[in-house]
Amino acid sequence: MQDRQLRAERLLAAADGALAAGAHGAALERYRQVFAMGLESWPMHVNAAQCLKRQGDLAAAFAHFDRAFALKRLRPGRSAPREAANPLQLKHLEEQLGWLERTGRIAAQPAGGPAALAETCLLRAAPDIPETMLSERLSVQRIALSGGAGDAIYVIDNLLSPGALAGLAEQLLGSTFWFDARAERHYLGAHLHDGLATPFMLALARAMHAVTERLAGPVRVAQLWAFRYLRESRGIDIHADQGDWNLNLWPVSEAFLEPGGQGGMTLWDLRIGADIPFAEYNARPDLNRSRIAAAGAAAHQVPYRGNRAVLFPSRYLHRTDAARFSEAFEGRRINVTMMADRTGDAA
Repeated sequence: MQDRQLRAERLLAAADGALAAGAHGAALERYRQVFAMGLESWPMHVNAAQCLKRQGDLAAAFAHFDRAFALKRLRPGRSAPREAANPLQLKHLEEQLGWLERTGRIAAQPAGGPAALAETCLLRAAPDIPETMLSERLSVQRIALSGGAGDAIYVIDNLLSPGALAGLAEQLLGSTFWFDARAERHYLGAHLHDGLATPFMLALARAMHAVTERLAGPVRVAQLWAFRYLRESRGIDIHADQGDWNLNLWPVSEAFLEPGGQGGMTLWDLRIGADIPFAEYNARPDLNRSRIAAAGAAAHQVPYRGNRAVLFPSRYLHRTDAARFSEAFEGRRINVTMMADRTGDAA
């Protein structure tokens, strides 16, 4: 037993080291050797999924993310994740369970207050996956950018087919995987490693990947997440992201946007240089405003519209604009974002 544990520890150390060095194939082989020994953990499955994403095997990556979620949240005898004590998450759960009851998706809300609410926070909807995820009415507007050859903003209208759009709403509104709840950000997050890696979201990721490749060339999916905003959203201040491309999808109808609510996003024709540290462009809007002013960078405002997506190079400065949406639970703003990296000759 001790020899087995020692071998597993050595394999994991080698796997983690290979992953840190970007040797994804070698890391994945070692994680698989540990799995074959009958050992597993949440970090191991998350790391294996990251390797598989880098190799372009989304289905296998989603399977490992889903297993990581099961280990973290669904262990026998574990009635509730500790994160459920977060007041913002509990408030959202109360609203969500009310909506699920009113719409007939659950028979009744649980009695017993926050503890009982926490026990129900592992609901995941399983919408049907339509044969066609992308709309036949999809249209694209291209706005050229000056920071690099081929750089552009693509405003994509009618991205998803009616069936896919309805399925996405069911997935996001009917699932209680909004665990990333921090009140200071004024939105909740759902992530692949914590419940978002469902069959429907895999189909969506493939569709978003296909559109990105059509417009930007060969890419691999680097990350996928969803943010659900409070009614009066402050948006996300000026920043840039890692990765090569962002595809930002807005599935909620603009009919829920109240007059004067604005929404949408603003992008500046200013690409962050490779020499600037991540923390100085992702979390320092004050520095980014100074950079914009110094460069005299042009701003491009993309108004909010349901089933609209915006594709752009990730390192251009951008902002999710503030918005005021309906009080209806189904009418709050949601962003689904896919980050993609170039592959092959496009890298």
